[in-house]
Amino acid sequence: MSEKRGYWFLPVGVALGVGIGILIAWGISPIQYVDTTPSSLRTDYKDEYRFMIASAYIATGDLPRAQARLTTLADPDPVKAIGQQAQRMLSNNSSMDLVQILADLSEAIQNQATLPIATAQTAPFINNPTPFDSAVTPAPSSTDLTTVTPDPATLPTQESTPSPIPSPLATIAPHPVHSATPTPEIAFEITKQNTFCDPDQPGLLQILLTNSAGKPAAGIELVMTWFGGEEHFFTGLKPEISYGYADYTLGDKIEYALTLASSGTRVTGLLAPTCTDPAGKNFPGGIHLEFKQP
Repeated sequence: MSEKRGYWFLPVGVALGVGIGILIAWGISPIQYVDTTPSSLRTDYKDEYRFMIASAYIATGDLPRAQARLTTLADPDPVKAIGQQAQRMLSNNSSMDLVQILADLSEAIQNQATLPIATAQTAPFINNPTPFDSAVTPAPSSTDLTTVTPDPATLPTQESTPSPIPSPLATIAPHPVHSATPTPEIAFEITKQNTFCDPDQPGLLQILLTNSAGKPAAGIELVMTWFGGEEHFFTGLKPEISYGYADYTLGDKIEYALTLASSGTRVTGLLAPTCTDPAGKNFPGGIHLEFKQP
């Protein structure tokens, strides 16, 4: 009997030891981080810290200090990290005013970099005057992409309900000093438009903006409207492609209008073309637009 009882002593002792160790480590004497850096923060706290840096920049206009603070987060690409956070905020229906704060900081850093389009652009665009691959041909479409002056009657819109702001950072009220966007008073003109068929990017609207200095125009607000809906986004949130780049996924058989909020330039009749893959299956094609300030 004594031998059988002894077999239970080991597992019971191990369990008691583990329990006491957890109690001491988590309850009695937990680890305390002292003088650590922002790079050790959790992802959501990093987002809050990054937003506070952007808010401080809007209030003071001190770009070198904002960049120095961003380096403490140890992001491999601070501009890309800002863009990814802005996209997360857009997907979570955050206020456009809050997203604009991040976009302003991103624009200021990118303008300081002054990279030409050919250097910043890593993903190829379809610039061939005959944009359709012989193996993937679009069905004929009568859609004509034209640039027209803003006319509210051209496309019914629905006033969107202000989105709730889930983050406590919504209480931050920075001084209204925004960095200048690239000569927003000069309207952008459309310089190139074509459609393309890519089964890996169905219905993708590619937008590329260049300012009057010939550099990518970052931080420009874009507004997509369609019957019963409206959505906002910005250029510069995908610097790995180009600082003046933005894209949007078009719904199948839905006609859109694109407005450049800074200048009022408007393109209507944006409808994804119908393409056919080698197997004979239809899919929505893409549209490529390029704009430039004169």
